[in-house]
Parts: sequence; structure tokens; C-alpha cells
Amino acid sequence: MSIRCYLLIIISVLLSACGTTGHRVSVEPGLPGQRPWQRPYRVDGIRYVPLASAEGYREEGLASWYGAEEHGGPTSNGETFDMYLLTAAHKTLPLGCYLRVTNRTNGKETIVRVNDRGPFVAGRIVDLSFRAARELDIVDSGVAPVLIEVVSSGSVPLRAERAASAAGIYTLQVASFADPQTARLLSERLRKELSYSIVREVETGKGRFYRVHAGQFRSRTAAEEARLSLAANGYPDAFIVSP
Repeated sequence: MSIRCYLLIIISVLLSACGTTGHRVSVEPGLPGQRPWQRPYRVDGIRYVPLASAEGYREEGLASWYGAEEHGGPTSNGETFDMYLLTAAHKTLPLGCYLRVTNRTNGKETIVRVNDRGPFVAGRIVDLSFRAARELDIVDSGVAPVLIEVVSSGSVPLRAERAASAAGIYTLQVASFADPQTARLLSERLRKELSYSIVREVETGKGRFYRVHAGQFRSRTAAEEARLSLAANGYPDAFIVSP
């Protein structure tokens, strides 16, 4: 990698951590092959060490949210922040892991993917996208007490939802539900078996539905083998989604 490319990556990391505006940020040298967002870093003199594993992680504290002011900007792992996706920022959890966030005030919950660093405000443990905040009903209050629990600690490929089609990757639609929680629970289970699963929210003439997609396959043959396996294990309606 050229020095110029390296500097551009570092600059992107420094600028992207959510809530760091006006803060002094520095990234420490890492191990060979270690990506910038996996390295220890300091914000206003406080050192943060990203976790190597998030298995069984649970934490309680305050959640806040960010939206239009950061929309379209870079996140800590190089993605483009989209306030309408279910994402979040955490100071040390592995980027790419999934969290169940429960609003302690009203019991509402949602699943988000961690793709950014922050929040760097005392007492706050997670920064949510606008959409996640809306699902938890904390847009108006701005902050709320929450419980966060890691539901999948495996890394998800960067820009996975958007890059799959461009890369010519097949996936499977396993099921479609009117209830988002049912869709998320199935997606969590499939992610353990197929490494990759997402829930896509769609509006149809019959209302809003949550489609569970799973698996990434470079050939239709591989996708068909996975479909047959799912059909044999209780998902006969699964079908291939072409790139």
C-alpha cells in the first residue's frame, strides 16, 4: 500500500468516528495486517482498545442517536453512513457485529449492526442511527436507558447489503413476515448457519413486510444446493435471488 493510500485511510478513520467533532483523535500503530479500525486509539487523551471478540457481551447505559448531520459521511470502517439503515456506533465492540438494543423505558427493541466508533460523551454507551432511534422511540427524547446484547459477533463484509449484487453474488430469500421481530429472530438463527443474513424491509400493496435473506454464493449451483438444504430443514419456500 502506498503512503498516500495509508494516509487517506487513517484520515478517514480519524474523521469518521461518530461524535468526535471537536475531539482530539489519534490511532496507534497496529500489528502487521491489522486494519486501522482494529487498532487502539485515543480520543481526548482517553485510550480505547477494540475487543477481539464480543461473544456474550452485554452492557447497560444511555443510548443517543445521530442522523442528518452525519448522513452521507464516512464511518469508521469505510462505509457511508446512512441514517435510514439499522446501524450503530460503539467505542470498542468489533465493527460488523450485531446488537440487540432494548429501550428500558418502553421495552421496544431492534437489531443493529455496529459500523462506527463512538459516542464520546460521558455516560453514553451506544450511538444509534436515526432509523434505529425511531424504532426504539427515542428520537424526541434524544437519549434513553438501554440494554445492548451482542447477537452475532462475526464480521459482516463491508457494504454487504449493497455490494452483493454488484459482485454477482446470489443469495436466498428464506421467508417473509409482517412481524419484524419474527424476521430478526430467524435471521439471527440463519446467520449462525450461513454466516450472512439480513432482514430487508419492503413496502408492498399489501403492507410492510420483512424479508429474510441468507447466504452469499458465487454460483447459482452453490445457491441451489443451499436452497435444497434449507428446504429439507423446514424452509420449503426458500428461493434464489439473482444478482
